[in-house]
Amino acid sequence: MKKKFTPENIQELKENQIFVFGSNMNGNHAGGAARLAVEKFGAIMGQAEGLQGQSYAIPTLDKDMEKVTEEELITYLGNLRNFANEHPEKEFLLTAIGTGIAGFDTNYMAYMALRANLPDNVTIPKEFSKIKGFKGFNSDMTCRGFKYEEGKDYEEQGDISACSNGFHYCLHPLDVFGYYPPANIGMNKFHEVEGSGDMDVDTDDTKIACSKIHIGAELSIKSIVDAAIKFTFSKCKWVKEKIATGDYGAASATGNRGAASATGDYGAASATGNRGAASATGYQGAASATGDYGAASATGNRGAASATGDYGAASATGNQGAASATGYQGAASATGDYGAASATG
Repeated sequence: MKKKFTPENIQELKENQIFVFGSNMNGNHAGGAARLAVEKFGAIMGQAEGLQGQSYAIPTLDKDMEKVTEEELITYLGNLRNFANEHPEKEFLLTAIGTGIAGFDTNYMAYMALRANLPDNVTIPKEFSKIKGFKGFNSDMTCRGFKYEEGKDYEEQGDISACSNGFHYCLHPLDVFGYYPPANIGMNKFHEVEGSGDMDVDTDDTKIACSKIHIGAELSIKSIVDAAIKFTFSKCKWVKEKIATGDYGAASATGNRGAASATGDYGAASATGNRGAASATGYQGAASATGDYGAASATGNRGAASATGDYGAASATGNQGAASATGYQGAASATGDYGAASATG
């Protein structure tokens, strides 16, 4: 969909404009855009969400000042969508919510704003106008009969619609394996890309359709696994304990013999140390172990595991699991319909 851009450095508003900022569930509007909303646009201390004066709050942090979950973001952005649809006479100036104190990745928040299907009377910040992701190709760099080249830009005409018209790619690195299996490595190719222009999403996975696309560098299986782990960790809530259980649980252990385990649909585990081990179990779980004897195991339909160290080993089990082990005697094992394994050393 075509979107107008939010002005930069907003200091005053027209009568029909609403300043949309990121908040926390405590309603403590103490910094960044939230503080500006209090000082200039009528935001109310203690009110976490919704219209307040000439501003509108979207929570991106919970009461513990941790990132809200993806489901919660979908709900809060959906509330904005519904409110903006009910007030077509207003113009809602969405700022780069979640990318400051909350610590969300800008690319991810741009995707979430796109996924929310906000109406035309909601503007977006320029930072949300481009979304990076991953795309698969046949061995000759074709996709659905169209031939691409690395480093080139392409543009599609007409109405952009996911699964219908436009250039398609995925936000989640492992989602590309559903379209171009990594087991065909040497046949299929994978590249990082950046989409822009008119955009649409398919909410069945993280597939994006766009009118403009830039084809970036080719990626190895290891690079895709590492990107999947980074993507998973970027959305996780961190806890002090070494074990985290829950749909978005994350665990991190640091030390010569530290171990970490995370269980949940989006669980992630990271262990750093000479003999650290990491295990992540869940639908899109990811595990990373770094150290001379580190081992990583990820189990789930899109699990990814990466182990780096002289004797590191990685194992990923699932329909689209991928595993990468780097080290002198590293070993990698991937089991599943689209599993792929890469071992260096």
